Amino acid sequence: MSYSIFRWQLIALALFTAVAANAQPVITVSDEQLPDFREVCTGHFSGEQFYEVSAEQLSSPLILQAGEPFRISLHCYEGFTDSLSLPAVDGEVAPTRIYVRLFPETTGVFESDIIHYSDDTEDIPLPVSGTGIDTTVPEAYYETATGTGSELKTQLYGIIEGHSVQSYSALWTHFEVTDATFDGYVWDIYADIPCEEPPYIYTFGDDQDSGTGGTSEDDVYNREHSMPRSWFGGSVDPMNTDLYHIYPVDKYVNAQRGSYPFGEVDNPQWISMNGTKLGPNAAGGYEGVAFEPIDAYKGDLARAFFYMITRYENQIEDWTYSDSGNAMFDHNTYPGYEPWVIDMLLDWHEQDPVSQKERVRNQAVYAIQGNRNPFIDRPEFVEKIWGDTTVHITPDPAPMHVTIFPNPSTSLIFIEMHDDITGLELYTTSGKLVKSAVPKEQQTTLNMGALPPGVYFLHLKTPNGIIREKVVRNE
Repeated sequence: MSYSIFRWQLIALALFTAVAANAQPVITVSDEQLPDFREVCTGHFSGEQFYEVSAEQLSSPLILQAGEPFRISLHCYEGFTDSLSLPAVDGEVAPTRIYVRLFPETTGVFESDIIHYSDDTEDIPLPVSGTGIDTTVPEAYYETATGTGSELKTQLYGIIEGHSVQSYSALWTHFEVTDATFDGYVWDIYADIPCEEPPYIYTFGDDQDSGTGGTSEDDVYNREHSMPRSWFGGSVDPMNTDLYHIYPVDKYVNAQRGSYPFGEVDNPQWISMNGTKLGPNAAGGYEGVAFEPIDAYKGDLARAFFYMITRYENQIEDWTYSDSGNAMFDHNTYPGYEPWVIDMLLDWHEQDPVSQKERVRNQAVYAIQGNRNPFIDRPEFVEKIWGDTTVHITPDPAPMHVTIFPNPSTSLIFIEMHDDITGLELYTTSGKLVKSAVPKEQQTTLNMGALPPGVYFLHLKTPNGIIREKVVRNE
């Protein structure tokens, strides 16, 4: 090696060492501010938002601190806390996704920050905001809903019938209120993937169906009647414009669905970008082609179908059913659907509990139409009406065991099951929901420290049913 080459190598090494020695620690946050979480009922949690954080040249862990009542986690459905510590490996924190939710215990507007820092950096804030509200259900709205079975269904019909009928063209504008994501785009349930970036997004107005296009996915969005119009005779009001069963969705996916019934598909002949499937029905009772949404929206659609069969119970016997409609309806006022349909919808309702998205949508449609979906406001109505109309075909299901300790407790209780806990709700003896969570695991904890002493009822939802237990908060 010549002296000149060796000399230049020494100079380069010296320059690299000098740059490394003078390198400054850097924290990078993907967003300057998260969109507002909007209104969240106290005792519930918001939908998820997420962002990414990374860091370089750190000499200590990267700390994240969320202000009250916001919580952060490395996982979408569990582990939410007010602080996280991300280790720096060789001074670096690789890009890491952080999930954020709002957990309001009280009403009011909340504006805070998620602070990012280490021992050798300044604080990097990420502003977050949202509002805690009391229940949006008008007082005494369900005062006359006191029965069970067909009696309760008819009582609810009397409460929600006679809504303000909208024009078909007005739905486009209404969607901007009823079906907007946190950042103001179209919330397409046939494209959205919870906890992930969707494969595509639509802008209201700009991407609206104008009568052309839609020959492939990710082109334009249109108006999806989750209960197809052919099932009730075509463009007949008020069913044709009832927002409780109409959603903005990708035009091509909507065309694939056509008028097929909802069902469960094992061997799909077509799959959308978000995993929605079309193929032979495997739910039992119907062997034709069915359309299956992703799990995250099965409960939404089940409650839309329970609404439709209740809101129009005075008309369903006269509807002109198509063949696909005949596969789901039983042509009677009660129960309204075929046994296999009720069985499936009950499962979807239990496995995908009411979300913040549905509560926001319910309130927005109420402001437009003047009526509500009772199965969003009061999910227990579903079981009270249809819970004893079918026999689940799972043979001899194993008993579901749950361990709750300590009980009574002054604050924290630990819950363990031999089945995944897909939903947790805590009610007062008067029926008010005071806590809820989506653990998505077999073990979880429940903090009752902020609640008044007394008796509470704990509802644990699992893929195999609901377990109800009494828990006591001591002083």
